[in-house]
Amino acid sequence: MTNKERYIGVVVPMITPLTADGDLDAAATRRIVEASVSARCAPFVAGTTGESASLSDAQKAALVREAVDQAAGRQLVYAGIADNRLASAIDKAREYQALGADAVVAHLPCYYAIDEDQMKRWYLALAERSPLPVILYNIPVTTGLSMPLALVDELSRHENIVGFKDSERGDERLDEALALWREREDFTFHLGWAAKSAHGLKNGLDGIVPSSANLVPALYRALYDAAKRGDVAEADRLQSVTDDISRYYQEGRILSRAIPVFKAMMAAAGLCGPDVAPPMQPLADDELARVAEEVRVRFGAYLG
Repeated sequence: MTNKERYIGVVVPMITPLTADGDLDAAATRRIVEASVSARCAPFVAGTTGESASLSDAQKAALVREAVDQAAGRQLVYAGIADNRLASAIDKAREYQALGADAVVAHLPCYYAIDEDQMKRWYLALAERSPLPVILYNIPVTTGLSMPLALVDELSRHENIVGFKDSERGDERLDEALALWREREDFTFHLGWAAKSAHGLKNGLDGIVPSSANLVPALYRALYDAAKRGDVAEADRLQSVTDDISRYYQEGRILSRAIPVFKAMMAAAGLCGPDVAPPMQPLADDELARVAEEVRVRFGAYLG
């Protein structure tokens, strides 16, 4: 099986279900993993949507353990290892391999501003020492850094770097990336810009990583399948539906305000509680009630 065949499809950047005391909600974690896997989507734990920057190492390991156990080999399990300390990222990769994860995902360190050469050396050191395949992750909204596509292409030649998730927005950048990698059998391109899922998939994109898939994984799987079989009208229709869901919690909000609203939507769907890790704050009771009603009226037909 080539990398192009293995690391494709819909990847769900999982939220991290928490209790009111800030502990991992293992039952809810398994519930969300099962919903994703049943829809033929792969879980990605300890990423940005999962509030990884606010979780302890023990919580991240528990997330990986629960996800691997629930997925039970039916889908790949991706695990985030991003860290400002290289040795810590490598330690996580080794730990997650022992727990059964299939690949690790890492964005750049994000305290110091670093140049292109430093980016390259960081990822090469990580790829050389990680026992699991590495997927590069570009997310300027949190790191303050943008990975040049030429650098990503150079890094893609390393045998242990198998893919790239790009959450940076820009039509020109997206089309350039598609042109670079659509024909590669040993490297996969995943898009974290959910609003461009249909466009990307119709033009050679390998996978999508939409946050809203936590709530409606089957919709995104249907979008993926429609685009890949050439049903443009259906792919575009599903893009419109999923865009409406995403806009509800994202539009006009910074990321740390959007995630609590999204967790409230997940709570309304019975998937988890609305609790978040500081510095994020959960919604007040009246806001939770309002979100629950909106979810019921506007999106209830799409929930499983």
